[in-house]
Amino acid sequence: LDEPCPTCGKNLVKKFGRFGEFIACSSYPTCKYVKQKTVGVKCPTCSTGDIIERRSKKGKTFYGCNRYPECDFVAWGKPVAKACPECNNPYLIEKFLKSGAFAQCPNAECKYKEALATEEVTA
Repeated sequence: LDEPCPTCGKNLVKKFGRFGEFIACSSYPTCKYVKQKTVGVKCPTCSTGDIIERRSKKGKTFYGCNRYPECDFVAWGKPVAKACPECNNPYLIEKFLKSGAFAQCPNAECKYKEALATEEVTA
């Protein structure tokens, strides 16, 4: 990767761990910097942070704000950067069925769903 480590300045490299692929500093163990996987959606709660992919203690993937603990936004489904046209919720959640991928509003009262094009799906 052509990206320097923000901590020590050396190059970042792709590595493989027990939870899959991640990007970290090439000078490990001296520098322990690990780049967080961003989803490309701004946090709907604080509007300043970015949504990142995280793991629970049991290894289940969830999505939260990178400003934690100042901001406590959490979602189990992957947020999509598209507002709900019916209830104006700032994001939709990506879901998968046998029939294909779709985006659904996380608001329980709103039943909005829309199909996602194959290039929009990032698994």
